[in-house]
Amino acid sequence: MRITDTEQRYQGHCWRLAALISWVAIGAAFAGDWPQYRGPTQDGVSTDRINRQWTGSVTNALWTVHLTNGLTSLAVSQGRVFTQVAGGFDGEGLPRKEYCLALSATNGTVLWSTEVENWPSNLYPGFGVGSTDDGPRSTPTIEGDSVYVLSAYLKLWRLNVTNGAVVWQKDLRSLYGGSVIGWQNAASPLVDNGLIFINVNAGTQRIMALRTSDGSLAWRSQNEAMTHATPVLATIHGVRQLVFATQSGLVGLNPDDGTQFWRMNHPFSYSTSLAVSPVVYSNMVFTSGSYGMGSAVTRVNRTNDTWTTTLLWHNASSSRQSHWMTPVCHNGFLYGPYGSSASSPLKCVEMATGTEKWSVNNFGRGGVLLVNDQLLGLTERGALVLIQPNPDAYTELARFQTIPNYNADANKCWNVPAVADGRVYVRSTAYAAAFDLSVPDLKLDAPQMGPANQMQLMVRTSEGTPVNANRLTSLEVRASTNLALAPTAWTKLTNALVLTNGVVRLTNVDAGAPRQFFIVSEPK
Repeated sequence: MRITDTEQRYQGHCWRLAALISWVAIGAAFAGDWPQYRGPTQDGVSTDRINRQWTGSVTNALWTVHLTNGLTSLAVSQGRVFTQVAGGFDGEGLPRKEYCLALSATNGTVLWSTEVENWPSNLYPGFGVGSTDDGPRSTPTIEGDSVYVLSAYLKLWRLNVTNGAVVWQKDLRSLYGGSVIGWQNAASPLVDNGLIFINVNAGTQRIMALRTSDGSLAWRSQNEAMTHATPVLATIHGVRQLVFATQSGLVGLNPDDGTQFWRMNHPFSYSTSLAVSPVVYSNMVFTSGSYGMGSAVTRVNRTNDTWTTTLLWHNASSSRQSHWMTPVCHNGFLYGPYGSSASSPLKCVEMATGTEKWSVNNFGRGGVLLVNDQLLGLTERGALVLIQPNPDAYTELARFQTIPNYNADANKCWNVPAVADGRVYVRSTAYAAAFDLSVPDLKLDAPQMGPANQMQLMVRTSEGTPVNANRLTSLEVRASTNLALAPTAWTKLTNALVLTNGVVRLTNVDAGAPRQFFIVSEPK
């Protein structure tokens, strides 16, 4: 939370006026960044505030650009949008190379492109997606001035954010004997505390931590075969840990040295592909896979230093199988798409019991985020949908089309959007686009004095645009004579908030105190 303030003097009194602006910085990410697959905390959750009134110009794209093949999602950092694409097409129109791109967040212009893989002669990755839109699945990860890229065939790169120059590169197959599975690598590099965590699928110690400084090996452990799932870092029972979904089960590791805290065998037999990232809520871990695997939730227990696991539930029904679409969790309920077609449903499932609360068809294999306590979904056909996270009923608040010309073989959204500074970035296998759903910051004008020790306060947007009427219910103006107090301890004014010509006015505010401070804030 940051407070900016100005000071004005009127009629012998001094009022300090402070506009309260909320922002979040997690790890080494810049405020408002979306630096990796599924966001800054790897759980599809964003604290960004976005406009909930989707009418008029907000539904117009800031930019839309054509991209070559790829199922990669987007990362956003430092005014750039990062993704991976296929290219280097041969005489048959088939892609032979893989690139990491940086686009301008302002206008979508390609700022740089770096080749990260020259695929083998066979078609990549093997006709599992569509004859004209298949391509890389891994999403770049940004930390500081570096972009970390993991290619389809396990080449790990550290690139310069500004120009895409190679800092270092490691071929993990040749270095460690690593191997890939059908449809090759789809996991994104997980970076934390100077380490990059990857399942290299090599030997009997397949999970590795490599140093960000030079790509050297920090540790390796666990005879756990790779899947297409990206690992996550989470805190369970107060212990920070690395959670991988492998072919045989879930495993929780110490990120410092790879030692095992706990593991849980899957209640199903692995088949073909498991691509859903583990979803951790409290001491529960959700996983899901298609091809007959279904969904399951494991409870992780800890007594003193002894870790154990309990299977809470497993549902093998085809209606509970997710190809790769990782749900988000809100207040103990999972929200996400299940199925393997463009008409697949979006569901709400109670995490502790597996009880299905509701199901709505025709969402498809798109992605869902939780943005400022609202669900933001991108359907397979390219519609952006705003949904209230209500376990009692499906409540759709808004919707508009973001990606044009849906085509099952050449243009579909099989990934998740990104949210950064109120902008929403979406991608299909053929396009990327950006939309400005930001909410302008607010500021307080200098007070206008009235009779009998009363004054008027006015609130407007920092950029001069009208205050949207839907913000009025969440807006608060608070006062204090002690600037050292936390803003939440200031007294909330009960004067009526009146919106006139795009400006919020509070009249009859007591001006009797010799020195007062005011803030305007929006808790939601």
